[in-house]
Amino acid sequence: MLHGIAFDENGEVLWKQELGIWPSAALYCFTLIDMDEDGVDEIYIVNNSDPIHPLWVEAYVMERRDVLTGRVTGTWPWPNYGGIERSMWYFRNHIFGGYDQGKPVLVTAQGTYRDMYFQAWNPDMSFKRKLEIPADAPGARGSHSFPVVDINQDGCDEVLWGERCLSLHDGSECFCIEKDSWNGHSDMCQPVYDAEHSRWLIYINRESDEYIGPRIGMYDCEGKPVWTDVEWGHIHKGWVGRIGQSGELLANGVRITGQTKDAVGRYYTGITEFVYDAMTGRPVSLPYSLFDTAPVDVNRDGLHEILRGVAAGDTELIGRNGELICHMGGKVAMNTKILSCPGEQVMIYYPDGTVKIFRDRNAVDTPAALKRYELTFYRRNQYARNIENNICMHGGI
Repeated sequence: MLHGIAFDENGEVLWKQELGIWPSAALYCFTLIDMDEDGVDEIYIVNNSDPIHPLWVEAYVMERRDVLTGRVTGTWPWPNYGGIERSMWYFRNHIFGGYDQGKPVLVTAQGTYRDMYFQAWNPDMSFKRKLEIPADAPGARGSHSFPVVDINQDGCDEVLWGERCLSLHDGSECFCIEKDSWNGHSDMCQPVYDAEHSRWLIYINRESDEYIGPRIGMYDCEGKPVWTDVEWGHIHKGWVGRIGQSGELLANGVRITGQTKDAVGRYYTGITEFVYDAMTGRPVSLPYSLFDTAPVDVNRDGLHEILRGVAAGDTELIGRNGELICHMGGKVAMNTKILSCPGEQVMIYYPDGTVKIFRDRNAVDTPAALKRYELTFYRRNQYARNIENNICMHGGI
């Protein structure tokens, strides 16, 4: 059973509801966006209208809910392409939103690894258009992150659907990285802001098609390589953050040779870590591991601390030198500007259902920190939290 709960800033419960029954966390999703432009975000969530039959995909719906009450204010059928077999693990559901010249656009999407489908919605929730990319089409599949960013800075957002950049204006493809030689699945695609040249870059690390290189790289806002490395392997996780000794951006990725799963968690073998200066690709050595980590700036000095054990469920906060700052336990749900107090905060959830938010009581927002908050990219991607990799998304700014 999926449970929904909303708190105010003081931790008081606004509403609590039982939602649909789901066979996999990969199938439900949600986002927040102000589509009706009344100044208050709505919640858009994929739900199961028939909890007795959680695998009956024809019963899946998109619901719009009032953020203050949880009340359903609109319902639309969720697109279904191919029934149960194609709608399970390889056919994940997604919702995200952005803006086209100031007007909101909501996108619903299905598929990650093979066929991919997209539907765009107008501010009044009338249907705008659809896009279909079949499994045999050239170019990249999806990834476990889908950041919304105005990558060419023209006033219209794009989404990085894996290494394929799609316009929210008309669904057109702005570019697709190495389209003629790569049609696999990336684990992470992260926008990185190159302040020196006032441009966006894209950091990628690749999972599938393990013997087609490169596996890790940085690309410019037209999809051309800036630097690349590693010619083989399954790259699992990785991100960019300001964790260098002088606050410079570092990029990291992890190669694994095997993994197993059980009811408790995942277990990895053959772990090899790669760390680079994000702007140049120069290899960097760190005195600690970055496996299963995410960046966060709790003291708001414009640089990042590191959350470790975010998926394993025993989270620690460490500094850029590897020193332990705080043991939090639990799994990370959010690590962004959650509260209206200085610093970024960390929301943790625990097996018994407890939810906690951690903050630095001594944090002071520096000019560098305030500048990050004000970036449109920061606001667009605060609530994309249904996929684990998105907790790393803000590290590249």
